[in-house]
Amino acid sequence: MSREIIESSRQDIAEVERFFAAFRLTMDHRPSDGGWTASQCLAHLADAEISLSLRIRMMLTSERYSFANWDEDAFAVIKVDRDPKTSVSVFKSLRESNLEILSGLTNSDFERVGIRANGDSITLGDYVAMMSRHVRAHLDQAVKAAQG
Repeated sequence: MSREIIESSRQDIAEVERFFAAFRLTMDHRPSDGGWTASQCLAHLADAEISLSLRIRMMLTSERYSFANWDEDAFAVIKVDRDPKTSVSVFKSLRESNLEILSGLTNSDFERVGIRANGDSITLGDYVAMMSRHVRAHLDQAVKAAQG
């Protein structure tokens, strides 16, 4: 199972890069529903990877690490026009660093537990898999925003 999680996480990098290459000229289109622009979605993925990076390390070095909560909508408006190329670069660098750590873990390491902000327990493996799905969901959101 850990190999599948790692491979899916690795593929996320290519998906983010493909998205950016395909839609780099329409990153700032505001969707009709008032949601995030594609650029904001990429900035969120970079922010989420910062969070994932810390949580992986904390789950590996402490018992039942309690996740700190953060407000994604508040982060999205810190600077609305963040450079999407920088967001992709940050995401890629952090994901590659995370993959380097994950690739050296044992199956029992992937069973280490963290406590989400809502109080639910989650294993490291399930958390990393969930964050890969998170990337795909926000890329779908970004495609809709970039297409108008």
